[in-house]
Amino acid sequence: MSEPNPQPNPVHRQPSRPKVFLYRLVTTVFLWGIVVFGLFAKSQSLSWVSAAIILLSLSMGAFWEYLKMAGLLVHPVVAGLSCLFGVVYLALCFLSQSIWLPHLPAEASSWCLGLVWCGCCYLLFHFRYVENRWSLVARYSFGWGYVFIMMGCLIGVFRHGGEVGKWYLILMVIHTKFSDMGAYLVGSLLGKHKMIPKVSPGKTWEGFAGALLFAGFFGWLFSRLASDHLGHLPLWHLIGLGLVLGIGAVLGDLVESLLKREAGVKDSGAFLPGIGGALDLVDSLLFNAPLMYLYLNLFQREVS
Repeated sequence: MSEPNPQPNPVHRQPSRPKVFLYRLVTTVFLWGIVVFGLFAKSQSLSWVSAAIILLSLSMGAFWEYLKMAGLLVHPVVAGLSCLFGVVYLALCFLSQSIWLPHLPAEASSWCLGLVWCGCCYLLFHFRYVENRWSLVARYSFGWGYVFIMMGCLIGVFRHGGEVGKWYLILMVIHTKFSDMGAYLVGSLLGKHKMIPKVSPGKTWEGFAGALLFAGFFGWLFSRLASDHLGHLPLWHLIGLGLVLGIGAVLGDLVESLLKREAGVKDSGAFLPGIGGALDLVDSLLFNAPLMYLYLNLFQREVS
């Protein structure tokens, strides 16, 4: 008597690129629509509360996803205290005039931030393959700086110059997110030459060019549409911002791709259709926030 043929395992098909793009577009528009609604509420207190809730929620979600990918959730007390300390730091960024120390000039604050971030990166890569207490300190320090210090810069952009800070923040988001969109669209349609296949097989030089073009053009377009608030920005500033933030967005995406590759996961989370998790949503913004913050502090006399 012959044995019945075993049933083949069902194949889970990956969604096509157009579907992934559609999911990503709808999710992005919905989420940033909420952000814009909160930022530009008629009541200033409602605007601040909305911004605080959104940014703190994204920060906690992104940091927790990083801890999970880095295998650090086996220390729940340390993880919880690190997250709590990060929330307190961001709350101080909202309440203080500085993202680093109260009453510290913005330029000095920026340099302090850069030194701390370089130290975090050094700790991570120096103790990358060492399994001891210093490797834990390195991974926690890098993740804390990667999420909370960078998000503090984003709050600094939001607070810059009073009401105009909201427009600077939206301009940064436009540059960044259209950079992501340009990289995805142009890379999907024309991409043939891989950038760093060992880190992110999907990234191509054609997509990188698309990222710069989209970031520059749509940032310029938004500044013209919002000329009442951003019309003082010279054209060469907008071109420079498009190039710098376009490159920053690609680098931010590559860094998270490296973290996900080492963790063996495709996305940092799964609750955002087409995007993944909170860290997938803000990865490029985390890199661009200090660049935008530094730009505003270096050129604030010139553009104000």
